[in-house]
Amino acid sequence: FHQNQSSRSFDPNQSGRSFVQNQSGRSFDPNRSGRSFAQNQSSRSFGVSDDMYQDEEEDLPVSPLRQLLDAINMSILPTSLRLSSLAQAVEFFDHRDRAMHDAELREGGAFVLYHKLGLVLRLSRCGESSVVDNESSNAGDGAMDITKKGLSGGAMNAGPSHYLSYQQSLANSLAVQQQTECDKEIAMICSCLEMVHRANPDAIAQAWDECGTEILPLLVHVLERPFQKIERAVWMALREKANVPGSLERAVAMAVTRDQKLAVQKVTKVLAMYSLVPEAKKPMCECTDMLRWLTRIIDTHNYNRVKPGAPVFGGTAGASSGVASLSGMDGGEDAKAKRLELAARATSGSGLYMTEAARFNTIATLTNLAALEANRMSMLHEAGLLDNICRAVHNERSDVPKQCSALAIMNLSNGDLDHVPEMARNDLVLETLLKLVKEENPETRRNAVVTIFNVACSDQNTVRLARYRDGTILEALVELVGSDDPVLRTHDEARANAAETIFNMSCSEISETTDRMANHAGLLECLAVTLRGEHTGLEVKMYCSATLRRMAELIKHPMIAQGALLSALVKAATWTNTDCIAEAFRAQASFRDNCVIMAHHHGLLNALSRLALTRGEGADVEKVRMASCLAIELMSRHDEARALLSQNEGIIMALTKASYGEEEREVDLRESNMSELEGSVTGFMDTSGKSGAYDEDDLSLQSRRIQVALKNLVGAM
Repeated sequence: FHQNQSSRSFDPNQSGRSFVQNQSGRSFDPNRSGRSFAQNQSSRSFGVSDDMYQDEEEDLPVSPLRQLLDAINMSILPTSLRLSSLAQAVEFFDHRDRAMHDAELREGGAFVLYHKLGLVLRLSRCGESSVVDNESSNAGDGAMDITKKGLSGGAMNAGPSHYLSYQQSLANSLAVQQQTECDKEIAMICSCLEMVHRANPDAIAQAWDECGTEILPLLVHVLERPFQKIERAVWMALREKANVPGSLERAVAMAVTRDQKLAVQKVTKVLAMYSLVPEAKKPMCECTDMLRWLTRIIDTHNYNRVKPGAPVFGGTAGASSGVASLSGMDGGEDAKAKRLELAARATSGSGLYMTEAARFNTIATLTNLAALEANRMSMLHEAGLLDNICRAVHNERSDVPKQCSALAIMNLSNGDLDHVPEMARNDLVLETLLKLVKEENPETRRNAVVTIFNVACSDQNTVRLARYRDGTILEALVELVGSDDPVLRTHDEARANAAETIFNMSCSEISETTDRMANHAGLLECLAVTLRGEHTGLEVKMYCSATLRRMAELIKHPMIAQGALLSALVKAATWTNTDCIAEAFRAQASFRDNCVIMAHHHGLLNALSRLALTRGEGADVEKVRMASCLAIELMSRHDEARALLSQNEGIIMALTKASYGEEEREVDLRESNMSELEGSVTGFMDTSGKSGAYDEDDLSLQSRRIQVALKNLVGAM
């Protein structure tokens, strides 16, 4: 992400040559300055010849990089001198040679620029305070003039009043001009910082180790400057033009300058680079107001004002936190509340006034910070952070921020060892996940499905997932699992994650979740059809078969979903890689009321007999045959079902083979059940309580039961 972002912004050529040429002809010639110093010293004190100093300086040449950094470091006053040296630095650092950027960081380029940034920020604070004082005094002039006119008629004070007004406007214009110069200088410094950090990761990590935590407050202050200016503009608009329609929106739009936007864009790029350093993740997240301003940068809450039909969710938590200072304005409680509401509405969506690159860099930074487990819960507790990440999916035009947002949401959904984030309470998050699941990019779909899986690890969350928009999330998962297209083989991982999520939800202990899943139209049939797919991966099929087995343990007569379940099991009877489908039949037959319904269901006896007559050798195949025969034995205990079973040729043949089969097969089964393959073959937990490994007594008892069942069926013929 960072490489692509930087490659779209800067020209990699011509910078180094032009700076060297300019320096050699303008002002930074080390040889010339050294000779003049040597000449003065020799003539005054030391009596050393000029040739000696010239020879020494020729032996120790000064590199153009060191020369430039010294020039920047020594440029303090006036402002024009600093701007001139920074202009040359921008031209010098603007290239794509990582080795040269590594050298710039080793030479101390970041230290010099951060030092200069701290100086300019200090100067800008003084200018900002004078601007605020002038604005406050101008806001109070009206009432003062009215008082004077009421007392003296207004004529005698006309001259001095106009003179004071002129002086105040002049001072205000000078302060504004100074702020404009500071904005430009800060933008140039931040541009240079971004350029020198185009280095290799090792060099960036070294730079962070040397000065990282101490420079974070400087970068945070650069981020907050445009938003503080927006708040001052709203404050002034509420004082002067509170009743003018659209005045607040115009004030906010005109508050942020181009240089401030550029500075924020460059600083977010530097933060994105630092966030890749493992040691930097936690200090960045714990830095005061860091998450607050990063959240404001990606706040596109009012994007629907520009783009009709965009979804609107949630409130303005991130914006309202920035206008709390307006509560101190004059007026009653109702007036204060109204001003706060108007200000929150005007400042919400302030990220729209930042550049798209700044918003993307911020999302990338938050994504990298959320990769650290210790940061996730504090990030989730930051007001508006998760909502604004979700809004980027709906509002950004480029696909890259959407992909990065999907990864950020997935990282946050992991929570920590003690907490599962309750994201299912947030409708905006669920709507965002629905949108991401349908994206064409396979990695984006996979991240969205993993997020749903993480959320579904909590039983309370599974209920909300199943309820949301009457099963819309379930439908999206079913569509993804059932998309057996040989052309789209790139989404196999997303299909496996979706199948695992459905299985995870089916294991919920809350009956409402499983009931909604059982009654969801097409879910059970999709699982069965997926088991017969030619282009479906083995992992997907294993999760689908396990889900059918789990649902068979829960659905029974007189539930409406039993018919759909039996039809799905009939279609899925071709699956013999594991014993899940055979155990599903057995689980259904364990309920006495189900036996007659199963015997009457179209095709069920034939499917069950095919499972019982499965060909092949090995422990897995033997388990399939045994579970199927035990299901037949359970059904044969019911008189009405027994009559139907006795008329099916496949059932009689299966029980006959199971009763009088080869003895070697029984020995193999005993040996396999004594091995350590009990749960490792399928990878799923055994939920029936009766299936799994059998000891010798169980095997003999089951064989006896099958023989009795065969005898009863023969007697019923």
